[in-house]
Amino acid sequence: MKLKITLFSCFFWMTCTAPEMPAPEEIIAEASISVPLPAKSVVLPRKNLPKGWTVNRETLADWQSSLPQVLGISLDTNTTAEFWEEAMTLKSGIKLPLKRAKVTFHHQTRITSEIIELQFINVDYIYSVTNYESSHYELDGVLKTVELRGTGFPQLVADDVLRHKVLLVYGTPDDFDGTWHHYKDKETEFSVRVVDNKHLAVQMRSRAVTKKLKHALRDMYSEEGIELRKQQLMGGFDL
Repeated sequence: MKLKITLFSCFFWMTCTAPEMPAPEEIIAEASISVPLPAKSVVLPRKNLPKGWTVNRETLADWQSSLPQVLGISLDTNTTAEFWEEAMTLKSGIKLPLKRAKVTFHHQTRITSEIIELQFINVDYIYSVTNYESSHYELDGVLKTVELRGTGFPQLVADDVLRHKVLLVYGTPDDFDGTWHHYKDKETEFSVRVVDNKHLAVQMRSRAVTKKLKHALRDMYSEEGIELRKQQLMGGFDL
């Protein structure tokens, strides 16, 4: 009889003093796994910068591809090119028009909505006004605006993309001006900025086309270049 009373007393004491169920956030906090940092820092290999227009990590058009070539691989067969002149004033005071063009595409993935602007320049026109056809326009830049779509829980934000798809892929920027993260290699200048939580901007420029433009301007509009052109004009002149 005493044994039964003792067992009943123990059971009554345990039920009365049972701890309360912790809140869900406490359970999550206690269950969180802490991953220790490695003893030595791990250096990730730096990935090469894009060398033109890429979609899903595949290069569709290299730098200096002609406008007709790019339109031929268009994601949208109804896409047309826009042409305009960009006024440029040299240090000498000479003003000249740069012939430019662009093609705009819209591209959507499961988590992003992108507007892609492919930029072209006609360097050959600097040498001769007869070089005006679309085949003389070559790809020299890409401008992207990226909008993050709703991903439910967890929701991706622009800083997540910057950290995982830029900084962890291309490494420490060559320069950060407070807004843009700048990278460059032998072929490409690459810049990324966070606009807000949902938007990023990406700019790419071909270094080879930039050098080609500077070379053309030097050939045609430097003092030496102008003097050489005068001599060529007077080649068939006879008094």
